[in-house]
Formats: sequence, C-alpha cells, structure tokens
Amino acid sequence: MSVLAIDIGNSRVGLNVFTFGKAQDPAVRFHHVDLDKDLATTLQTLWEKARRESQENEDDEPEIVIASVVPELTERIEKSARQLQAKTQLIGRDIKVPLKTMLRDETTVGQDRLLAALAAYVNVEAACAIVQVGTALVVDCIDDEGIFRGGAIAPGLMMSAKALHEFTAQLPESSLTPPADDVPFGRFTQEAINLGLYASARGAVRELLERYATALGNWPHVVATGGDAQALLGGRADDGLVDSFIPDLVLQGAALTWEKNRQE
Repeated sequence: MSVLAIDIGNSRVGLNVFTFGKAQDPAVRFHHVDLDKDLATTLQTLWEKARRESQENEDDEPEIVIASVVPELTERIEKSARQLQAKTQLIGRDIKVPLKTMLRDETTVGQDRLLAALAAYVNVEAACAIVQVGTALVVDCIDDEGIFRGGAIAPGLMMSAKALHEFTAQLPESSLTPPADDVPFGRFTQEAINLGLYASARGAVRELLERYATALGNWPHVVATGGDAQALLGGRADDGLVDSFIPDLVLQGAALTWEKNRQE
C-alpha cells in the first residue's frame, strides 16, 4: 500500500511517499513562500513515484493524505492534489488519528501533535516524550499504553528571536547560531541573545521531561523531530537527553493513519 503524505506546517510544507508505512527517501520540504514555484512539480514527481511503487507491489492505486495546521493553505493544496485524479483525504475531517487521548477537548488539539505521537509510539513501542522543534516548541507525552496525555506549547527559536527584536528598542534579531558548549557567558549582545534563546528552550524541554517522568513514574523515551531539533538538542551538552532523532514524524503518522483507516 502506497500513499503520498503531505504535511502543511506553520512555516513549511513537507511531502513524501510511504509504502507499508516506510519511506525510501527523505521528505521534500519547502517554505510557504515557495508554494507557487515548487508545489505542482513536487506533487507530480512524488505522485508518479507512488504509482510506480504501487505497481511494483501489485497493489491498488495509491492515494493522497493531508495533515494541516494552516487552514488557508489546506484547500489550495487539496485542490492541486485532486488535479492528479487522486483520492485525497484530510486528517481530522475525513479520517481520524487512531490514538486514544486523555484530553479534555480533542477538537482543539493540532492534528500534527497527534500524528507525531502516533509515529513515535509505533517506533518506540513504549512511553515517550515527543519534542517538536519548529515554528513552535512542542513537548508532548504518550504513555506505555499508547494513550496521548497532552503536553506543552511554547514559542520556537525563530519566533522567540523575532519577538525579542520587535518588542525591544535596540536588541537586534538573533542569528540563531547555536552557542558553543565552552562559552558560559554571552560576551556581546548577539552572543548573549543566542545563549538566552537556546538556554531557555533547552531548559523548558528539561523541565517538561521531568514533569512527565514524575507523572508516568519512569523516564520516557525522548524523541526529537522538526527543523531545529538537531540545533537545539544535538549538542554535546545535551548528550543523553534525547534518545532518538526521527525526522518527518508527522508525515509518518499521516501515512500510518491512512494505512490503518484503509485496513478497517
């Protein structure tokens, strides 16, 4: 079974082909501003790849599944996908993420959070914390039973940097250069801003992981994903904090959700 999965995030759009829940190649990603330039060609190329993989496995015609947190782009990308004469389904509207939760209101949770949690749990098969480092910094938790407990949402590195610049009179916008592990103090303004941004984000992650571990009764497997995950959590100072860096969790979760729905 092959599917072309599309992840419409707050800053970028990601696409990849999954066959039996696995992708052979890294996802293709581009920023929203490049949509007019890149969308049609990327869709056509990956759709042809999905069809080839379906034919090689003597399977039915592939489909397209979309996960989106940007409503104003959803209809536009869905229309482009349907021009390929492909059956297209939107997660949350047409199919539901196969994940039990302990949320008070499931209607308000972003589908990307559920999809990342689902994919992390399928990979780890145990309680895990999912750290998504992108436009927002999201730290979620799923327990040993595969139940989504919820999590926390904070500004991502770039959002924090822009806010610090826009709401002060003289502070420059950060270059977001990861601070060196052997530099304990910011020795000039740009270095001080970078150090503060990274330290506050890393500190938030550590604080939340400790809270989750206390609630679960054990330390969860920590999975990091997102465009800034390696920059934020991949340094020597954070060795041991993250157990797995898994790219494209949301896309994988979308493919798994589509596959589960098709089997029912």
